[in-house]
Amino acid sequence: MTDEKTIAGNDPLDALTAPVAAEEQKPKKQKKMRKMTLGSVIGLIFTYLFLIIVALIVVTPIIYIVLMAFNAQKSMYLPTIFPTKYSVDAFVRLFEDTDFLIWYGNTLLIGAMNAVACLILVLPTSYALSRLRFKGRKNYLMIFLVLQMFPGTMVIIADYVLLNMLNLLDSYFGLVIVYSCTAVPGSTFMMKGYFDTIPREIEEAAMLDGASRFQCIMRIMVPLAKPMVGLIALFGFTTPFGDYMLSSILLSDPDKFTLAIGIYHSIFSQKAADYAMFAAASLLSALPIIIIYMSLQKIIINGLGGATK
Repeated sequence: MTDEKTIAGNDPLDALTAPVAAEEQKPKKQKKMRKMTLGSVIGLIFTYLFLIIVALIVVTPIIYIVLMAFNAQKSMYLPTIFPTKYSVDAFVRLFEDTDFLIWYGNTLLIGAMNAVACLILVLPTSYALSRLRFKGRKNYLMIFLVLQMFPGTMVIIADYVLLNMLNLLDSYFGLVIVYSCTAVPGSTFMMKGYFDTIPREIEEAAMLDGASRFQCIMRIMVPLAKPMVGLIALFGFTTPFGDYMLSSILLSDPDKFTLAIGIYHSIFSQKAADYAMFAAASLLSALPIIIIYMSLQKIIINGLGGATK
């Protein structure tokens, strides 16, 4: 009797289905090379040109500030592309002739206070708008959305009058109140968007075990929303580093000046402005922000990605 395997191997159907089976066994990861057309090549070239131009626009001022800081001259204009003589005299003058370290400490303190204040105001507000259902909830969201359309400079006079009535002018606390309250609408929207991505079942299970709302926020929501919490705290910390207008109006004591106020008054109040010292101060002022952004890059990316979900 002929073996069944031999018969199956000689079956004409096997010969017909063999190529199909072999084709299915090929790796699925193989992709056909897409042919580059003339239009796609031209589009790719223009894309790279555009990116190069944008990169030059961003990098050129930074390079200019660095060269100016190490320039031996005090002038803002460099006679050549690169200075003919390099020096660190601008940094020496910055520490010897000004109260740069005092301004630096004041700015760091205000930034830390503002970061904490922003989290205290934003966390419960965003949690309530995300998890609770109450009358007027949509109206609050609409109000926050409208408030983001108005710049903070529109309410500087009102801020000054209110802080004067509360005897909070020329104080860190009054400045932090304005900073944190101004950041509440935008930060609340970002935090609410991140809270919405967290499943409600986690909180419900915790409440069944006896957890309160506050415990759910601190032990469940905040740890799960750590990227967005870090992002909001970072935004709050960096606010006083870039603000001059508001802080110059609310602060008048030289011992309480921030970096922006101190640098402007000390450098540009002279008969001949020392632009080299200004560039040196700018570089040192940017150091903590650069270090924080580089060390928390992953958290920032995750926070921005979660805000858009």
